[in-house]
Amino acid sequence: MSRIAVLLPRTARHVWPPKDPAERRIEYAVDWTARLGAGDELATSTFELPSGLVAENAANTATVATVQISGGAAGQAYEVVNRITTAKGAELEQAIRLRVKTR
Repeated sequence: MSRIAVLLPRTARHVWPPKDPAERRIEYAVDWTARLGAGDELATSTFELPSGLVAENAANTATVATVQISGGAAGQAYEVVNRITTAKGAELEQAIRLRVKTR
């Protein structure tokens, strides 16, 4: 099950649900549906993570980009950037905040 951030057309700040530092390879997703033009879809997706977080198994469907994230220090907030290119050539990016806290 993914923890998902649904991107809204006029919202600049997005946040994923927090992760525990002991959790390994939690899947996070970014739903680009509302930001895609009519008839457009994701062609490629990459994730840029700050030091302390590790990305694995990044993938995408026509509308959703996913990545498995592990690591992070308790009490820290990280900014993960998802960059996509659409089938029609648009290049978009979105930063999503990820807090790490012990449960």
